[in-house]
Order: sequence, then structure tokens, then C-alpha cells
Amino acid sequence: MDELTTMWATVPPASPAELAGARRRLLNGMRPRRRFVTTPRLLVAAGIAVAISTSSLLIGTGSAAYAVTKNPDGTISVAVHELRNPAGLEADLRGLGIKADVTFLPPDTRCAQEPRFASVDPAYGGSGGFEPGADKKWRSLRATRPVSPQMLRIFPAHINPDETLVLQYWETPDGPGPWRLGAWLAQAGTSVKPCTPVPNAP
Repeated sequence: MDELTTMWATVPPASPAELAGARRRLLNGMRPRRRFVTTPRLLVAAGIAVAISTSSLLIGTGSAAYAVTKNPDGTISVAVHELRNPAGLEADLRGLGIKADVTFLPPDTRCAQEPRFASVDPAYGGSGGFEPGADKKWRSLRATRPVSPQMLRIFPAHINPDETLVLQYWETPDGPGPWRLGAWLAQAGTSVKPCTPVPNAP
């Protein structure tokens, strides 16, 4: 006992900083070890959650130029952001059961081959004016409905088998919108001539 007392007397007292460090080390040793999630893992988890929630809302395809979405009521929404890749838009519509012919025309041009197809009604190639009640009896007008300058809704219930939905966009940089759109139905079993853009007549 005397030896312990003598030895203890030779140990210098700890400073406040040393005591605080010892206390911190003791507490850290008593705490349960935690599993830390790094930032990349958090980002991946968030991305998966977003992908799951988005896929449950709509079935869609497309690119940066456009987006094609099948709605719960069976209609199809087409959002066009840029006038490019008409073949891709045709393919995506075909994947949803819509046979389509899509044309994007530069400003102040038209198709050299007109008329390009045989329409199911006078909405295409008619006298230029719509008769009263045309929106109720002409299927070309019932098969599509513009929602906004960039958004078009397609109603497949008004398109018969093997009919072609013809969509023709004219770029109008000086107009009220970025482009104009013509939408018609070509008769089943007939072809749609390709569009060769030529300048509008002066």
C-alpha cells in the first residue's frame, strides 16, 4: 500500500484538456457504432425512388425533342419541344398502335406533292373553310385535339384500323406560336406521299 501511495504521488495531475479528451474517448467507446450513408449512395437511393414514382404515373416514350405519353383514359398525348426526328415520333406512335406520318416543315415552305393522300373527310384538301358542325361529323377533327401550342391529344377511338394519322408541322418563328399544325386521317389501305419542302409561292 505504501508503494502505491508513493507511486501515485509521482504522477502529475492531468490538465483540463487531457481530462476532456479522456472523457470524449470514453463516451465514443460506449456509443453504438453507426453505419454512415455516403452522398453518392443517398443520390442513388433518391434516383431510384423518383424512377419508381414516375413510372407508376404514366407510360411514355420520346426524346428531348418530343414526348409521347399514353394516358389512363386511353388517349395519347404528344408534346413537341423541337421540330426534329419525325421518324422517331412515328415509331413511338406506332408502338402505341397509331399508324402515323409526321412531317416537319421549315418556315415559308410547303410540300411539293399536294394533295399527299386521300382523306377520310373534307378536313384535308377542302375548300379552306369548315362547315357548321364539321367538328362533330369529320373524324379528322375528332381524332386529335390541340391542348397547347406544344401539346396534342390523340383519341384512338376515332381512328379506324389501317388509317394513317397525318401530322404536318410548319415552323412559324414570326407567328403567335412556334409552329402551326395540320392533323388529318388518310383512308385505310392508301399511302401518304412523302413531303418534299419547296418555298411558298410569292
